[in-house]
Amino acid sequence: MNQTKVELIIASSIDGRIAFPDGDATNFGSYEDKKILNECLSNLDATIFGSGTLKAHQSTFLVKENNYISTKQPVSIVAGNINNFSKEWLYFKQPIKRWLINSNNSNKNKNHYFFEKEFSFLGNWEKTLKLIKKEGISNIGLLGGTKLINAFIQENLIDEIKITIVPKIIGGKFSWIPPLSKQNNYGRSQNWIIKSVKELNTNEIFIHYTRR
Repeated sequence: MNQTKVELIIASSIDGRIAFPDGDATNFGSYEDKKILNECLSNLDATIFGSGTLKAHQSTFLVKENNYISTKQPVSIVAGNINNFSKEWLYFKQPIKRWLINSNNSNKNKNHYFFEKEFSFLGNWEKTLKLIKKEGISNIGLLGGTKLINAFIQENLIDEIKITIVPKIIGGKFSWIPPLSKQNNYGRSQNWIIKSVKELNTNEIFIHYTRR
């Protein structure tokens, strides 16, 4: 495989929302969903999420082993603009390797927000993933937010979808992909097949899709 494998890992309400209408940071999934998330992340080289997601949560999920924080964590990659980051956020104190994919090449990481490596976005994610592949990242978990998920879908780069459906109806505008516009074309040829379905004790359903 010439390209890093991408797994989209999200929790969504029944109506496809990943945040409440006020836009505050949301953790929909129950402890059962967190167990699945832990298992998913423990098999990855890295995770990636947008800078807006980091600003909302100010931390990332840590893989645990036997109820203790594992010494082996996937590399945490933030994609976007580093404006208004704070070194006081928990994220910058967590025991992880932090990389940055800077979408604003004119604004390099002058404030040294404790990212071990910084890369420039190469105009599209196909090229950028090849750059990450050279750094030893063969499989990566895409955790959000909506703009980043949409960008990967637009380029047809998602290989697997692991989604937990949470028994809530939320409403509002925060779907896990943005509303359709003239620029959105997800391709009529995209077909997904179910690899597994698991009903959780918390009335949640975990579905694992792979590309046909």
